[in-house]
Amino acid sequence: MEDRNMRLITAYFDKTINDDGLAELKEWLESSPDNQDIFSDTIKILSASKTYFAAPDQQANNWARIQAHIAATQGAAVQGEGNSDSTAEPQSKLKTEATAAHKLTAPVHAKRAQLKNWFAAAAVVLITSVSGLIGYPYFASKPVPVKEYAQFSNPNGSHSVITLPDSSIIHLGAGSSIRYEKSFTAAKREVYLEGEAFFDVKHQTKRPFIVNSGKIATVVLGTSFNVKAFRAKHRVAVTVKTGKVGIVSSLHGKSALISYLLPDQQLEINTKTGLVNSGKANAAAVSGWTENNFVYYNTSLKDIAESLERHYAVSFVFEEAETARIKLTAKFNNLPLSEATGNLAQLSGLYFSRNGNTITVSAHQQKRRKGMK
Repeated sequence: MEDRNMRLITAYFDKTINDDGLAELKEWLESSPDNQDIFSDTIKILSASKTYFAAPDQQANNWARIQAHIAATQGAAVQGEGNSDSTAEPQSKLKTEATAAHKLTAPVHAKRAQLKNWFAAAAVVLITSVSGLIGYPYFASKPVPVKEYAQFSNPNGSHSVITLPDSSIIHLGAGSSIRYEKSFTAAKREVYLEGEAFFDVKHQTKRPFIVNSGKIATVVLGTSFNVKAFRAKHRVAVTVKTGKVGIVSSLHGKSALISYLLPDQQLEINTKTGLVNSGKANAAAVSGWTENNFVYYNTSLKDIAESLERHYAVSFVFEEAETARIKLTAKFNNLPLSEATGNLAQLSGLYFSRNGNTITVSAHQQKRRKGMK
């Protein structure tokens, strides 16, 4: 999706869109049913992220105030429940108006009031479909149950496959861990990742799937994608294989949709500086590690070594610091470690020697050191 359209949808969601933007967004929506699907999915992603990034301390304070308000107005609340049928009729009417709104063909220079009415009607179905994401936690009259979590961690040298409560599949990488609720809520599906994982998420339109990687959240409705988020590296990289993915950040104290990714697109965020890089990527190659296939394109030898350390449970030592900065392009298809390092030696012109689980990289051959086993 074009950045311009994403910004317009975000401005519409935040209620900061101006007259010209509103007219432009309306024209874009009417030009294609696919654009309406993108609009719908983006609104859902923004709604989910708005709930997710609420500050925990503010949530506790808000919950206390809401409970006090409920206690003070309990009689009014009971009366409101008795009139539930009366609220259903206006909603039905609005949905009818929303359907009719799609048939409008008003010119782009239509009056502001007409445009606002059109969008208000068109958005009703979208917003009501995700309103539970925002309203549910605050208006439940029963005590909030204690959340029970499942957690899996892989040591270096192994990866695993995990089936989630909604039947989504996670391929968890070496040296990585995942945590999630044993029973997903009715509003959303949420997991916490440290490290690397490939996700194959079951599509559920009304229940977004959120991957938390610190202050970066990957929000989807149903898709397959790879997330690499090792905290010590201060980088989060998301690569999409199928479907649509929204990347949301709270790096500056406010949640914002950074990008909207489609298949074979990748986005990398520096969580220290906030710098964002995006572009095309071969998603199948990026996620090839799930089958012990590794592709490194113009990658520093240091980063290649860190990847091999996780997947082969070894450690690399560079005798000369400058050799770690050498960049290589390499592909290893389910190779044993000795062959992988042998290929690296040929590509780099360096010497690799192994002693136990330690591999030393040097610009000069050491005669006394044992060769690779």
